[in-house]
Amino acid sequence: MTRRGERYLSQADLLAFVPNSDLYDLDEVPYLWNVDSVLISERTNISGWCLPHGGRVDNTQIVVNGRSFDPTRSSPKGLFAELYPWHPNSALASFTLEIPHETLDIRKLAEISMACWPKSGPPEARGYSLDLLVEDLKFKLPPADVGTRIGVTDLIPYVMFGRSIFRGFDKAIVKNFGKSFAEFSTIVDWGCGSGRVARHVAASLEKHSKLIGFDIDAAAVKWANINVGPYFKMCKAKPPLDQPTASVDLVYAYSVFTHLPADVLMIWVKEMARILKPGGVGLFTILSDRAMIALQCGLPRTALEVWNGCGIFDSMKNTDLNAIQSDDYYRNVWVKRHYIERVFKGLFEIVDFIGSFHFYQDLVVVRRL
Repeated sequence: MTRRGERYLSQADLLAFVPNSDLYDLDEVPYLWNVDSVLISERTNISGWCLPHGGRVDNTQIVVNGRSFDPTRSSPKGLFAELYPWHPNSALASFTLEIPHETLDIRKLAEISMACWPKSGPPEARGYSLDLLVEDLKFKLPPADVGTRIGVTDLIPYVMFGRSIFRGFDKAIVKNFGKSFAEFSTIVDWGCGSGRVARHVAASLEKHSKLIGFDIDAAAVKWANINVGPYFKMCKAKPPLDQPTASVDLVYAYSVFTHLPADVLMIWVKEMARILKPGGVGLFTILSDRAMIALQCGLPRTALEVWNGCGIFDSMKNTDLNAIQSDDYYRNVWVKRHYIERVFKGLFEIVDFIGSFHFYQDLVVVRRL
């Protein structure tokens, strides 16, 4: 509850704290939080960080499988103040949470679903959830070099993000098309890596469904074929994929368009259109205005103005995949809504745009024309 004399700052209010906020195509800033550790012993211990809702450290609740808990805020950390200088009290983002087994026995659950909500303020500030299979707390990670190339080398982010992204994709197709992964005949995971999302998709499918994953990382593909299932193929950095024309019902790609420069992005959009059947579904995450605020809030105004005009900012190099693709191919790429609409025009209908789908990545849901 809001105390007398206190004013709740909504996500829309916080936009005023962002430098050059007039150049962003947003009504509100992204809400960001994460879980770093889940330990189960005499009780369940969850630690992570969450930006204080409305800037107030007493206004946040962690919701675990529908049960609300008050987190304990840790000592201030300068890292969060540096990352999110536009958010009041961001230095106090770290939290811990202890849940006695008699209150909620996580050990007896198959899955943990965690959300971070305000105690007061508009419900739209609730943001994304984080999901985790309890059995994955004992999961064996792929080799370190494979994880490094996707920026994930620790157990919790690897398994939790994979499950959360799968859940998010499934909710998006249920919302927009009234069916789940299991009801699509042929599914492509483009940019599958080691299969952290695909393994959940595969487990959800019926016998009539077919899953094919494509990636340029030979080590990741080899590991996935051994440890997830024989679904995965190597592909090159540019089309075509080893997939017949108009043979796919659904294609999804997490954090692929986020790394392709303008010319490469366009040819891959055309390739997605080639492999999809008419009426086929595409799920593609992008970095747009939310991600620019979250990751590059200090970008000079002149650069933001150029980005606003052309709709794509693709000059920032990404070296994570240099070991397998070292020709300056990969970038960190931000796009505007009007740019995405132009890229998909004539090939796809944009069915939905889900902001803050997973952290600062947004989701574009399309249908093949």
